Amino acid sequence: MSSALTEKVRTQFLDRALLAADWFVNSQLKNLIGCDANLGRFLYSYFMPEKKYVPGLNWTHGRALFVLTDAYNITGDKRYLDAAELGARYIRALQPLDPYYSITCGAITERYPHENFAGALNGAQAASGMLMLYHCTGNPDYLRRGRAFCDFIARNWRRDVGMPRHASYYPEQVYYPGAPIDAVHQATAIPLWHCYNITGEGRYVEILVDAADRVLTCQREDGGIYAIQDIRAMEALPLNHHWGLGDGNDRYLLRSDDGIVVVVLAAYKLTGDARYLDAMVRYGEWTMKNEPHVRPYNAFGIQANNVLDIAQAANNDWTPWVLANVHKHCLDLQMLDSGDPMADGGFRGEDEEGNAGIFGGQALDYVVTRTTCYLAGTLFRLSGKGTGSGFSVYGLGDQIDRVAPIRTKTR
Repeated sequence: MSSALTEKVRTQFLDRALLAADWFVNSQLKNLIGCDANLGRFLYSYFMPEKKYVPGLNWTHGRALFVLTDAYNITGDKRYLDAAELGARYIRALQPLDPYYSITCGAITERYPHENFAGALNGAQAASGMLMLYHCTGNPDYLRRGRAFCDFIARNWRRDVGMPRHASYYPEQVYYPGAPIDAVHQATAIPLWHCYNITGEGRYVEILVDAADRVLTCQREDGGIYAIQDIRAMEALPLNHHWGLGDGNDRYLLRSDDGIVVVVLAAYKLTGDARYLDAMVRYGEWTMKNEPHVRPYNAFGIQANNVLDIAQAANNDWTPWVLANVHKHCLDLQMLDSGDPMADGGFRGEDEEGNAGIFGGQALDYVVTRTTCYLAGTLFRLSGKGTGSGFSVYGLGDQIDRVAPIRTKTR
């Protein structure tokens, strides 16, 4: 780690990361009126000028658990664990573990319990959040639910098309992605890596490696990664929270990749094949040469996390690049001392609706989970105290024996 990271600087980064965890605690919906059924939900986004908010969905809660469990592991402050466990009740409600549904059992619905849509990528982040909570508490129900989602993926994975894209219950059916290969979709495999680290169950290994191989088919010679394998198969993509920045073919480049580096580095750790690490080193070098840009606002957090984790795997020190950008693209986006508990500690910058969110205004009028989770992960890494948990290949592996994990080796 860079010599610029003195103990004083590390502590400052940790303090800012914990403020982000405080945002999840303070903005969680608790003091409800009448028959409001949103108890315990974390916010998707908060529109500061009018104090309006959108309650979160499955991945919002997974990402909240990433931040809160890192904060709890570091501090032991029960506020973080209590908020995480209350939010986990919402994930429980979204995951029907009814064995009658033999195909979809374990999938996690998107927004509300009776929804007929269970997206795999978004559900994966909720599943990883449950596995982070198991790691904190040893509560077997969190492991049961995280594993159930992984088993849903494993049951329905196919060698020809990979992991399912989403599922429905009425009728019960699994849907697969069509061509070309979608790079971000491969982040669906991240909880399989977390579950493997806890249980040692080898049935997840082939799926993880296959997902990594699919990511590599989307990589350019210069190290950048396209959103899809064959960019000729789609018209130009508009700017959003993943892609669309730049001109020509650059519009197809991923700027925020939802953690696909975790999957490729996991494949490297599982196989020892240097081509996975080499590909990620090239990706990290491309990132440091070409990024960050102001938009998407959430991109720097995932880029910084990628750079730090790739550097750790390759025994490099790329911390100076992160430090050179951390004020403009991270610290300056954090809300501080506004007096509004629904805003303070969170990070601003909504990208999904263009230059704003659903209430209008401007992108920086919004505090959002997406930006907050990524940037808190960066700050936890820089503090030397946390890993960014759910969006890191190191989220569980370095502490695997903390809660006496179940080991049922099948390889």
